[in-house]
Amino acid sequence: MFHDDLHAYAELAVSSLSLQPGQNLLIRAEPVHWPLVNHMVAIAYEQGARYVAVEAEHAAMFKARVETSRPEYLTHQPAYLRALYAEMIEENWAVVSVKNPDDPDFLAGIDAARSMAVRKPLLELQYAWRARLRADAFPWLVLAAPTPGWGAKVLKMDAGPEALEELWRRMKPILRLDQSDPHQAWRDNGARLQDRARLLDSMRIRELHFTAPGTDLTVRLDERAHWKGGHAHTPDGRVFFPNLPTEEVFTTPNRHTTTGTVRVTRPVIVTNQVVEGASFRFEEGKVVAFDADSGKASLASFLDSDEGSRFLGEIALVDVASPVFLSNTVFYNILFDENAACHFALGSAYPGCISGYDGLTADQRAEIGINESAEHTDFMIGSEELTVTARCHGSDTAVVIIENGEFRLDEEPGEKLHSTR
Repeated sequence: MFHDDLHAYAELAVSSLSLQPGQNLLIRAEPVHWPLVNHMVAIAYEQGARYVAVEAEHAAMFKARVETSRPEYLTHQPAYLRALYAEMIEENWAVVSVKNPDDPDFLAGIDAARSMAVRKPLLELQYAWRARLRADAFPWLVLAAPTPGWGAKVLKMDAGPEALEELWRRMKPILRLDQSDPHQAWRDNGARLQDRARLLDSMRIRELHFTAPGTDLTVRLDERAHWKGGHAHTPDGRVFFPNLPTEEVFTTPNRHTTTGTVRVTRPVIVTNQVVEGASFRFEEGKVVAFDADSGKASLASFLDSDEGSRFLGEIALVDVASPVFLSNTVFYNILFDENAACHFALGSAYPGCISGYDGLTADQRAEIGINESAEHTDFMIGSEELTVTARCHGSDTAVVIIENGEFRLDEEPGEKLHSTR
């Protein structure tokens, strides 16, 4: 069934980029994703791409380097990579990343410090390019494709055709590929999320309070922060979808002010290893204590990767009406799992969520708490037990946004806003 749907999935993916005639495209994927990649390459050329490059990402090759390379070679990055990213910036290449390893546990147990030694120089080399990506300077897309190994992890069954097909059966409605016009379905979903973002903007939220078992977290926003969701726009006005699927509305918090404790409700892959049962304590915006049931060493390595990796760069709201949540499936994949639950990201902020960002000096950006980091990793904190309340500029009344995991706001401002003192 999945192989029968490959062309439709590839067409949805490439069309969501709104490629310009003559634009170049980079596709990142593991070899196991090649059948989908082959369709995307052909469709991209049909839609006018000038050149399509495919970059192989392979867990076994990464593991071999981490485990067997001489220590002094771990940080090496070849010069051609710097030239590639410079060209991609100059020519506004579009980018598609197929982000799911065939086996989410393949890198479990590798040395976290050596792994970070490999990853950190590449993240630093990519920094300027990633900053432009976060600013939506060019069309980009992250998606996932089912594989037998991933299906085995998610479904707790043997890797094979049955695991592949059952995983795809769960993914297909989430991706709206079961609908007669998937493109229109995503446009409609994007409009719904943008309506929700406009409603949150109209409230002029200055503070969000998250409460649930193990969670009592306060996140503050600057007056210039605004909410985004659904599709994005390039500077020349082209519409594209950065994520398939997407069910979130999100903004940039003030990195200096997050306080309290939080329990992570879903597993998350951190520096290529699965971390489960994570928890954090924040003081003055910074992670000052943390724990995890598994993967704690990998989490520690991430938090020490640079100064910004212990501060928030994103806060996102997702309710339990999300098709990902309703699938009752933990995907062990951040793209899907972040769209099942409210979450925050440690690491870099999205500059597009700050009004007038381009006109701010570095000192002004620091003053209003726009976090900078080479990292950006999401941690899910939503559940059916989560309540989110907001306090708004000009008022000390607490407005309930999410209760028992469900949004309590209509899409029209002023309707059904219920408050508590």
